[in-house]
Amino acid sequence: MDTGALGNILVVTHGPGRGRSVPTGRAFLTRLETRAPELAARLQFHQTGKAAPSLSGIGLVVFWLGDPLRQKYPECYRDAVDIARSAARRGIAVLNSPDALSNTAKATQSAIWQPAGIPSAPVRCVRSGEELLTAFSELAGPSLLRGDDTHAERAIRVLSDQADADRAARELRAPAALVRIHDVRSEFRAAGADPSSLFCRFHHKARAFVFRGEVKASHLFFSRDLVVGLSNCLLAREARPKRRFLRSLGFRRDLFNDLIATDLTYFGADMSYKDVLVRAVAALGLDVAAVDYSIRPDGTPILWEANPYFWLPRGEESVLSAERHAVERVDASLDWLARCLWAALPKRMAS
Repeated sequence: MDTGALGNILVVTHGPGRGRSVPTGRAFLTRLETRAPELAARLQFHQTGKAAPSLSGIGLVVFWLGDPLRQKYPECYRDAVDIARSAARRGIAVLNSPDALSNTAKATQSAIWQPAGIPSAPVRCVRSGEELLTAFSELAGPSLLRGDDTHAERAIRVLSDQADADRAARELRAPAALVRIHDVRSEFRAAGADPSSLFCRFHHKARAFVFRGEVKASHLFFSRDLVVGLSNCLLAREARPKRRFLRSLGFRRDLFNDLIATDLTYFGADMSYKDVLVRAVAALGLDVAAVDYSIRPDGTPILWEANPYFWLPRGEESVLSAERHAVERVDASLDWLARCLWAALPKRMAS
């Protein structure tokens, strides 16, 4: 690594009981300690809720906090804003500013992406049954009703028709996001793709990491369900003991092999739509995020959401770790993040 970097890196995290945690940080630090000790030695940490940190010797501040920050963790947001302002006064660079971390509610992302021409699902924030019905009419088609400021796949409701919308409007008890459905599987079928392909048979979700102008593929999951996540993807099903036993007897190996091969190919592929993902993250004001999207028949993406506080556990903890070469893949992703972080540190002026 270039040793001309100037200053240390202050990483701002949630104080105890002030926000959720993800395993990414611990996995990253463990990797740095063995692979990039010179970078690990530059890291300093500050927890929200404690006295303001000294910025002496700091060249970069990284806000590693849950999102949307202002909406879900207002006390942490206020602490982070104070630190960001102090950094600005001293000319210290910042990654994932507190205000950018507050742009990630589903409807807010959509409100930023749609006018910017980012190919993404339109979303409306609905706070009442009346707003839900109006939004359903405006979106003019099947939609998903889900939390506006959550990232999990829990409690997502499919509204296929007006009767579903009417029922949901009567039962709505809290603000939510209404997301227009783009059935990419049907698009592949309509485009005449091979009916036996995974993209025709199942719904899918791809994820890629974006760090400013750089992009790294992460995973590609398929599911019978319209909303695809780790909990309901086919790879998770294939990891169950019963499925493993059946495969050992020779049953349903073709589907398993296709899932693994497609995921591996995606991880190693160059993405022709890299610029779209970079523009999408930058439009939110973010520097770093994991972007979830689907790939359409013409090879272009349609984006679902950006996650600046993403989940990346150790490879040993990944689904079907051995078959997917997850240890090597996670290590490669963490090494990529380290290189990007080092590059973000300001460099000494040339003499």
